Amino acid sequence: MPSLLILGATGYIGGSILRAIREAHPQIEITALVRSSTDIHAVKSLGVRVVHLNTSDLSQVSAACSSVDIVVNAADADNLPLTCSVLRGLRHRYAEGKSAKRKPILIHTSGTGVVADDAEGTFTDYAKKVWNDNVEEDIEAISPSQPHRNVDLEIFAADREGYVSTYIIAPSTIYGYGSGPVNKLSQQIPGLIRLAVERRQAVFVGKGTNVWNNVHIQDLGDLYLLVLKLALSGDGSGSPYSRFYWASAAEHAWGDVVKAMAPVLYKIRAVDAPDAFGVPLSGAPNQVFTANNSRTISERGFELGWKPSRPSVFDTLEHDVKTTLTRI
Repeated sequence: MPSLLILGATGYIGGSILRAIREAHPQIEITALVRSSTDIHAVKSLGVRVVHLNTSDLSQVSAACSSVDIVVNAADADNLPLTCSVLRGLRHRYAEGKSAKRKPILIHTSGTGVVADDAEGTFTDYAKKVWNDNVEEDIEAISPSQPHRNVDLEIFAADREGYVSTYIIAPSTIYGYGSGPVNKLSQQIPGLIRLAVERRQAVFVGKGTNVWNNVHIQDLGDLYLLVLKLALSGDGSGSPYSRFYWASAAEHAWGDVVKAMAPVLYKIRAVDAPDAFGVPLSGAPNQVFTANNSRTISERGFELGWKPSRPSVFDTLEHDVKTTLTRI
């Protein structure tokens, strides 16, 4: 019976992944690292073991990772010290020979921000490129200066060293209500909703023609399950770039999302007009990742059998607005 440790179990992504794995694999022995004592009961309710541990305690994180066959990291895509501590723990497990049937496994959460440009609300020449996860040269060519990339590169290097089999899943804009035990809201769309409420006006950056991909949180969970299944099969062959997966089901322009959101907000009197307006990035400085472009295709995931089927980002907007407003 394999053992699995998850980091980020109280988060939007990690909590939803945890529930998906628990329901699909009741035989797996799952442990979750939980930082806050107030969240322990909620996480335990999913039928998993909980270790009360702050992820800033890197030596303890390494020790926890050295005691399991599989680590799923959904805690922080940009925390290099945390990632290095996870890898140290898995290296120790490999050296001790405790994962007899296979090398330890790491399934890490990155993000499509790793190929985002620096646009401010426009569709750029750079955005004409769609990054394909089935083209290893694409994944290898991503600039080391991009967001998340220093962490991803550390993981690729660990895989090449041979002591761990690594899999990276990079979600695009995630939407929909989470199924985890604590945080059930995403970031980008709820951020735009909060901004609209604060300004009493729905706004997007620039012309709003910049484009991202998107994925429903439940479809994302399905992809994690497929990648976990592949990892458990022992087929860790190929380069680490061949085990990198975009999680992108559809595409949207951010201006179109906000324009669809505006009448929903107006209907409940959360804004003063049913229209959306463009503003410079300086007027919405926290909206960098709804101002730029990031275009990817999940060809590798589709080949695994991934079939995103949940309602679109536009079909869930009314529900996302209501759930976000209850938490403001």
